[in-house]
Amino acid sequence: MPVDDNDALIVPQCLDVQLEQGGAGTLTLHALTLRDEPDGLAVYAAFENDGNVVACDVEFKVWLYDKTGQQLGMFVSGLYTSHFYNYTTSDGTNLVAACASIGDVTMTRVGTMATDIAVADIGQVVYYYAYFDLPGATLIDALKVSQTNSQTTDGGVAYTGTMINDLSTTVSDPSVTVFPLNRVGRPLGIVSASDTSQVPAGGSWNFQTSAVNVSAADFAAFPSASFSN
Repeated sequence: MPVDDNDALIVPQCLDVQLEQGGAGTLTLHALTLRDEPDGLAVYAAFENDGNVVACDVEFKVWLYDKTGQQLGMFVSGLYTSHFYNYTTSDGTNLVAACASIGDVTMTRVGTMATDIAVADIGQVVYYYAYFDLPGATLIDALKVSQTNSQTTDGGVAYTGTMINDLSTTVSDPSVTVFPLNRVGRPLGIVSASDTSQVPAGGSWNFQTSAVNVSAADFAAFPSASFSN
């Protein structure tokens, strides 16, 4: 029986959502939103890592089908994560990877850019994801978002806060991506803030995102930056 969308994990609630046969089993789909936007249909998804490995550089694929079962297209996006791991490549290079730790929730927006497809056309969503398992990778204190608040603007809801660089090295091109959420953690939209500045070790960057016109009960924020090797 349908519930209020504020308490729904999948919207439209009648949507048939399936994992592609042979899909990985580390991440579990937590919530899904289809939304008509000015540049075409958008797909928002939230996954929880309830497996026993850390999932790094996760890629999300989604196939959309109409109500007669005809495929309308396949679309791809990366997932945003809040933890970072240090690992060493086979040639001895030290790198930093964005990963979903065990128990983490990771999110994404897939912008289809298909202006001829609307939410009302979709009957089924089939998804698949892939990730890197980096044995020996070590969780590090890297980037975190703090003091985040929402504020109402003429264009909707924007978010302000601070991104902190806990690394021992400078990072550049900081950004923060925020997903407004409904009461059960379903992503409703996406906004972001970015800059071309550098954030020194132990330093911080204050941000304000663009605005999104949704009514949200909560939000999730994900930091990013360019790391120096």
